[in-house]
Amino acid sequence: MENKVFSFDIILQPEFPSNSLVLILEALRITNQYRINEIFKYKLITVDAKKIRSSNGQWWKADGGLEAIKNPDFIIVIGGNLPVQKKSKKLFSALRIAHKNLSKIIAVDTGAFLIAESGLINKETIVCTHWETKSNFIERYPDIKIVENIYTINANGLMFAAGGISTLDLILECIKKIKGKDYSDEIAQALIYRPREKSTMQKDDQFNPLIDNICQKSILIMEKNIETPLKINEIAKKLNTSLRTLERKFYKIYKMSPIKFYVNLRVKFARNLLFYDDRKINEISSIAGFNYNSVFINSFKKIYNKTPSEYRKYFRNQQFDKNILES
Repeated sequence: MENKVFSFDIILQPEFPSNSLVLILEALRITNQYRINEIFKYKLITVDAKKIRSSNGQWWKADGGLEAIKNPDFIIVIGGNLPVQKKSKKLFSALRIAHKNLSKIIAVDTGAFLIAESGLINKETIVCTHWETKSNFIERYPDIKIVENIYTINANGLMFAAGGISTLDLILECIKKIKGKDYSDEIAQALIYRPREKSTMQKDDQFNPLIDNICQKSILIMEKNIETPLKINEIAKKLNTSLRTLERKFYKIYKMSPIKFYVNLRVKFARNLLFYDDRKINEISSIAGFNYNSVFINSFKKIYNKTPSEYRKYFRNQQFDKNILES
């Protein structure tokens, strides 16, 4: 076991976040470099073996297509901005075969959508994905357990990282389990990083001690009632405070009324659906709690200076290569 080389096949989806990939590659490289030995090896895989573009516009050369996957110890799936836009039966089949052959499968960011689509998630599996896509994930897969942790590890060999730096946290934990704490500590120290526990929450800004507690609780209620918004006086009643007090505190901290804050929160929720999903504008408007498209469009334009349709078209033109859009 001491001399075993552990293999990682990293499956990249169009418009994947390059920061997650770089963190993985650096973690593996540092150990090999420090130990003057090949302890970890990896291949970059795309569905068609062609080069692929990350969300920041960089192009990455693939080492092979799905046929190059040969029972690796780990498969890492790094999802892209539109996780279910291009469903690949070939990819889902490859994931199912790898799982059957006991490869550990790690889903990074929206890679969780691909694992769900492949049918590998059972009722005991606990999933996490980036907080921006959590609501979208719940809409698509309401029966799957999802948490806001930075990563999860399941007994069935499925692991999930929320994206960003959490990818490094999960990789360090995997390395610690297979090679020991000395190895994972060595990597963390080289990267000047202190690993976090998996139970760490992705978002803690709503619990900033400098923010009034009533406002924090109000925002949590708002976030849980997006599709069917509550009236502000109902929120105040739930918090055993007066409407006037709630308004005064919101103006003091956020320089806006709780009504406007709530509308902005729903618009940002809709923005994430526009970004990650292919739903129609009127459907997104409804999911975000707007009864009238005109109100949604006007509210959206006030924040982003574009209509929802213009916004969607703009970011896709910015991020997607025409070949990807047309394929």
